[in-house]
Amino acid sequence: MNHVQLVNALRDLSVSLGYSFTEGTEERMSQAVRQYPAAWISPPRVLSAEGRRHGRITYGITLHLLDAGAKMTPDARNERFAEMENDALEIFTRLSENDCIIAVEKLTVEPRAASLTSHGEISQTVQARAVTCF
Repeated sequence: MNHVQLVNALRDLSVSLGYSFTEGTEERMSQAVRQYPAAWISPPRVLSAEGRRHGRITYGITLHLLDAGAKMTPDARNERFAEMENDALEIFTRLSENDCIIAVEKLTVEPRAASLTSHGEISQTVQARAVTCF
């Protein structure tokens, strides 16, 4: 699985859970996110590669799940944070079932204290390592 296949798999999984999906560097997020809930993936980083014609590549993944939160009550925000955490776990659990994924490792899900854009959204930042085969 290469970069494009990994991003496409994450896109399909995010969209299946109702998120609009965008890929890019974080400084573009304010201009690019137009619809909530949204999933934003930073370009995956190659952390290691083994093999020449056959082998494995470990990618570092950062995925942000975002939702409009400026007008939510504190209770509604907490409930939505929990839902987004469950969605993050579902996305990466299903990613690990992909035939080209050897493992998903070091998964963390962290609610953001401040919004990532100028829209006042709430978000969960998911980081993981995906070990893929080629």
